Amino acid sequence: MNFEDRPMPLLKIQTNYHEIPSSNLKTLQDEGAKILAEEIGKSLDFVMVLVEVGKSISFGGQAEQGAAFLEIKNVGSLAPELTHSISVRLCALLEDSLNISPDRCYLEFQESERHMWGWNGKTFGS
Repeated sequence: MNFEDRPMPLLKIQTNYHEIPSSNLKTLQDEGAKILAEEIGKSLDFVMVLVEVGKSISFGGQAEQGAAFLEIKNVGSLAPELTHSISVRLCALLEDSLNISPDRCYLEFQESERHMWGWNGKTFGS
C-alpha cells in the first residue's frame, strides 16, 4: 500500500456522559471504526476514533439528558448519500451503546485536501 492510499478517516465522539463502561467504550471505538472503514472504503488500520466524555453539552436547553456531538473528518470527498448512510449508522451505534437518542446527536462532516492532513512526519499531499 502506498503512502498516498492511506489517508485516514477520523471519528470524534463527544458526550455529556461523565463515565462510559469500558465495554461500551470499546464497542463505540471498534464499531465506529468499522462503520467508517466500510462506508468510506478505507483500511480499518488507518481509522482513528476519539471518545471524549464529560463534556458540557446542552441540547434543546436540556443538559441533564444524554447528548453527543460527532465529527467525521476525511481526506477526500464525502457524497451526500455517504454522509446520510454514515449518519444513520453512527446514530444507531450511539443509541445502542449509550442509549442516546438520534435526535440528541449532531454530526459534522468535514472534507480535507490531502496536504491538510499529516501522518508519520509527512502530509498526505507530499
